[in-house]
Amino acid sequence: MAFVIKDRVKETTTTTGNGTVTLLGAVSGFEAFSAIGNTNTTYYAIVHQSADEWEVGIGTYTASGTTLARTTVLSSTNSDAAVVFSAGTKDVFVTYPADKAVYVSASPAFIDVSVGGTLTGVSAAFTDHVSVGSLAVVGATSISGALSGVSATFSNHVSANTLAVVGATSIGGALSGVSATFSNHVSANTLGIVGITSIGGSLVGTSATFSNHVSANTLGVVGITSIGGGLVGVSAAFSNHVSANTLAVVGITSIGGSLVGTSATFGDHVSVSSLGVTGNIGVGVAAPLAQVHIAQNAIADIVSLTDGTSVSISFQNGQNFSLTLAGNRTLESPNHAVPGQVGSIFLVQDATGGRTLSYGANWEFPAASAPTLSTSAAAVDRLDYIVRTSTAVQSILSKEYS
Repeated sequence: MAFVIKDRVKETTTTTGNGTVTLLGAVSGFEAFSAIGNTNTTYYAIVHQSADEWEVGIGTYTASGTTLARTTVLSSTNSDAAVVFSAGTKDVFVTYPADKAVYVSASPAFIDVSVGGTLTGVSAAFTDHVSVGSLAVVGATSISGALSGVSATFSNHVSANTLAVVGATSIGGALSGVSATFSNHVSANTLGIVGITSIGGSLVGTSATFSNHVSANTLGVVGITSIGGGLVGVSAAFSNHVSANTLAVVGITSIGGSLVGTSATFGDHVSVSSLGVTGNIGVGVAAPLAQVHIAQNAIADIVSLTDGTSVSISFQNGQNFSLTLAGNRTLESPNHAVPGQVGSIFLVQDATGGRTLSYGANWEFPAASAPTLSTSAAAVDRLDYIVRTSTAVQSILSKEYS
C-alpha cells in the first residue's frame, strides 16, 4: 500500500451514513479513482451537492466494488469527525489539505524542522533547532537554535548558536557562531567561533579565528590564524603565521610563517620557517638557566663520508663524521665552515692498513705540522676540530684507539 496523489480525479456517490462510500464513475473531464491504484491511500474530499455537508481526509481506494474507505478524517462539518451524509448525490475527489501543505516564501523561516533527507534552498532562517540528513544552502543562513545533521554545504556565510555536523562540512563564505562541533572534516574560507570548538576530523580553510580553545585531530589553515584560548590537537599545518596563547600539538606541526605565543608544547617534530624565542629555551627543564638548558643528553649523529682519492666534507651535513680509508687519501678543506662549530672525525684503516691522509689548506695543526695516521689494519684514530674562521679549522689527532 502506497500513498498516491493524482491530478483531476473526481467521481460521485449516493452512499449515505458515515462509512465507506461506493464510487459511481468519473465525472466528465476527470479521471476515476482507479488512477490512485488498488489498496493505495490518498487525500480526499466529499462534498454534498445540495446539503451543507463536507469532509476532508485520508482514504483507501479498493478496486473491487470501486469503494473509498474514509480511513482518517482531517476536517469536516461534523466538528472534524466523520460526517453522517444524508441522501443525495455527493462529489468525491482528490484534494490537498491545507494543514498538510508545504510552502515557502523567498526567504523561508522555520520554527522547528526535522528533515530526514536533503534540505536545499537559496537562504534559510531557523528560529529553533534543525535536524537534517543533508543541508545545502546557497545564500546566507541564520540558525537561532542548534543545527544537527549528517553533512552540510553552505555557499555563503552562516550564523549559528550551536553547529553540530557528523559528516563533511563545506562553507563557501564565513561561519560565525558561539560553538561548533564537527565529527568529520570541515572546509571553510573563514571560520570565526566565539566558544569552544571540537573537530573530530580535519579543518581546512583560508583563515580562522577562535575566541576560545579548539580541539582538533588535524588543523590546516592557509591564512592567518588567531586562537584566543588554547589549541589542542593531533597535528596542525599552518601556511601563514599563527598567534596563540597556548599551542599543544601531539603530532607533526608545520608552520609556513611565524609562530608567536605564550607557551607551546609539541609531542612530535615541528617544521617552521622562523621560530623566535625571546627568553631561554629549556628541554625537559621548567626554568632554564641559560639560553639553552637541557635536562638530559644531546646527540649529534655520526655522518659517513664517501671514500675516494679526494674526500669532500661539508660541516652543514653534521658535526661528527666517519671515514674508512681504502687507499691513500686527501681530506679536502671543509665546506660551510661556521666559526664555533666543533666535532670529531673518526679515521679508520681498512683491513690492509698503512693508508695515509693529507689535508686541505684550511686544516690547521699544532706547530703547523700535519699528523701521521696509525698504520695498523682496522686502526681507529680521531681527529677533533673547532672552526676558528671559515678558512681556519684547528684540529688535533688522537691515535690508536683500536
